[in-house]
Amino acid sequence: MMMLRRDRRALCCMSAALIISTCVLRSESVVAFAPPSTSAAKRRIQNSMLLESTANNGEMVLARDGDRLLNVAFSNLDDRDKYETVLTGLCAKVIDGGAANSKNGLVDPIRLMEESNSNGITIGPRGIISLVDATALASDARIMAKILSLAITNGSILRYGTLQGEINPFPQSSASAFPFGNRNNNDIERLQNLPAVPVDDRAAEVSQAVLFSGIVGGCVAINAFGGLFGMEDLTPITNLVVGIAITTVVVDNFFDAIVMGGSAVAKMNEDKLPAGAKNMSAPQKEDMPMGIGTGSMTGSVVRGLSRLLNVNTERDCQCEAAAVFAAYSLGLPCFAFQPNALEGASLVIDSMRSEPRTDDDAQNIQGSLDNLASDSGLLKMLIWLLAPVAMELSKYPQLMSSDPCEAQGFVNRLSDQARNNMQYASALLDALPENEEQTNDYLRWALAEADLLLRNNKNIIDALSKALAGGAATVGDCVAILEEW
Repeated sequence: MMMLRRDRRALCCMSAALIISTCVLRSESVVAFAPPSTSAAKRRIQNSMLLESTANNGEMVLARDGDRLLNVAFSNLDDRDKYETVLTGLCAKVIDGGAANSKNGLVDPIRLMEESNSNGITIGPRGIISLVDATALASDARIMAKILSLAITNGSILRYGTLQGEINPFPQSSASAFPFGNRNNNDIERLQNLPAVPVDDRAAEVSQAVLFSGIVGGCVAINAFGGLFGMEDLTPITNLVVGIAITTVVVDNFFDAIVMGGSAVAKMNEDKLPAGAKNMSAPQKEDMPMGIGTGSMTGSVVRGLSRLLNVNTERDCQCEAAAVFAAYSLGLPCFAFQPNALEGASLVIDSMRSEPRTDDDAQNIQGSLDNLASDSGLLKMLIWLLAPVAMELSKYPQLMSSDPCEAQGFVNRLSDQARNNMQYASALLDALPENEEQTNDYLRWALAEADLLLRNNKNIIDALSKALAGGAATVGDCVAILEEW
């Protein structure tokens, strides 16, 4: 009886050991980088993970954690790959958590970057791309500045802010005495020859286009369905309205094409024309009533229709690429694909704070910003705002994707801050132009510098534009292209 009990007890211990070892093997196949696919692989896992039963008392002993396949694989990586792998995983967790928890989630990645810097270990591109994407969720310029500063110290980012020295400062002249700039006769002459910044009233253009479309569409609807509602008597009026509206728009905006085409047809059929018609000449624009033919009457309708109907992804991506490149190359921690006056003014005001804005969520992970309330800082911000305009003007006759009014709005917002906020009034007044004429000159200079910056770096901007046109590029991917990883 005693022997039977011992045998039964030994049998139970061995069965339990077998069951537990089977569970461990199944769980290991999930945890490891790849599931074991051969009998040799299974034997290696069993040798490192198997629960063994002792022959004497049936006690079970768990193999050491350091012998696990995951730890063995990780230990085979060098220090750079280890830091990059862990950083990528931490940032993936931040991205999965969304924007609401991004600031808290960035604490560990920032600490890991600081640790790698102290150990002299350079993080690879994959880790930096993930870190930039995670930081972009926070929408905080100071946190982005912190990340970029750590990456520069780490040696993983080399081109951020490297083109600031290529920007020509605004020239100062006795005729236009700015509180900033330098004296250079060549620059003054260049300023005098620069074209004006284009101005469009896209809100009025779109509203007029909508009104025109509504009138024509209403008339066409009455012609098509008026009989169902007893409105046949209105058909002659609607036909007249549609005819006059379309004819006026066509003649007003395509007068030159109509005259040129008519003259060519008349010349080709000159022998068939009546004697009286041969001596007739085409009317001149100056002789047309109400300025028809110059586009002044209905040109805004055509431009508004173009804005409503035109969808050009390639064009949009070219403008976005110009904005991202300008911000990155000039050292501005704002990677907005579509720069705007509000974000620009907020960045300048934030840069004037001596201490970062901290709260419990941020946990002091914000970095410092260079003071942008200066002549060079203001010029960099305007170049960033006007970079999409310069890009679009270099390729197209009309501005559709970019908005030149953002630069003027940026100056106006800072002027309002100077008047209403005494804390920043002195610094802003020293940096801002004194009057409208000086503002226009500064905007023209910034547009010219943006155009020069983009032309000198055409190849990398084209590569960035193509990546954005693919629809899957993130901010981190843009940094990878700008760094030419």
